[in-house]
Amino acid sequence: MELARALKILKLTHSCTLDSLNNSFRKLAKIYHPDSNIGRESWANRAMTELNLAYETVLDYLTSGRKLKATKGASPRTSTKDFTRKYDFQIRFSRAINKVLDGIYTYYQYGLNNVPLRYEGVRRFRYRDALGSLEEGISQLEALQVSSLTDFDRVKLRTFTDFAKAFFQNMHIEVFYTPSTDPVEERAYWHYYNGSMHLDYAIKDAFFGDELIQVRDGSYADKMELSNKELMTVIARYNQSGYISETLLKAYLLETFTRVVNLLHRMRH
Repeated sequence: MELARALKILKLTHSCTLDSLNNSFRKLAKIYHPDSNIGRESWANRAMTELNLAYETVLDYLTSGRKLKATKGASPRTSTKDFTRKYDFQIRFSRAINKVLDGIYTYYQYGLNNVPLRYEGVRRFRYRDALGSLEEGISQLEALQVSSLTDFDRVKLRTFTDFAKAFFQNMHIEVFYTPSTDPVEERAYWHYYNGSMHLDYAIKDAFFGDELIQVRDGSYADKMELSNKELMTVIARYNQSGYISETLLKAYLLETFTRVVNLLHRMRH
């Protein structure tokens, strides 16, 4: 595919970056995906094929050195070598993170944080798809464990890998509400539920914004704080309840997510 056509499809310009490419691709993929176009599956499949070709074309443009060599005054041989060294990790890292985020998006898009829904109709397959995307993304992140990384790249890799693994663990939690005659268990569950709900909201808002959040009630930072308060209540007051193991998994996910948020702030400034 010609570069000009690929950029047009992705709504990008020649000055685009890897981040803008990945963001545009994810947004358009949600629009064109067959699941979002019931009754127009053939059209959606063609659109996704074209979108994938456009992505590969622009990715090649950004990573092959063609963009850098076109820069005025650049030395093609030296610049291409420097460009490749600088961006090789970022390319592979971006692909892995996209795979992880695709799985997380599917998980929330189909409401799979609601445990009983995972076993109803098409959601059974979407749950499997979400798990597969996380597994693949984690494998790609683990494959990037190389000694030549900069200190900051090591921090990025460790932070996102820890978060992806924590989210994958949480996807396997099977707890859902069943009435109990024990008032302690009842209170423990509702603190656990509220902590989990606020954490889900924070993750959806931080990564996907308006794509998944229709009605806003505070920022994702507010929800992270509320989640921590509820989960810590279970750990501090109800550590003998039947929900303590799941609460600890949620608390670890919140901790790794907090590190991701802090790292993203560093990367943006």
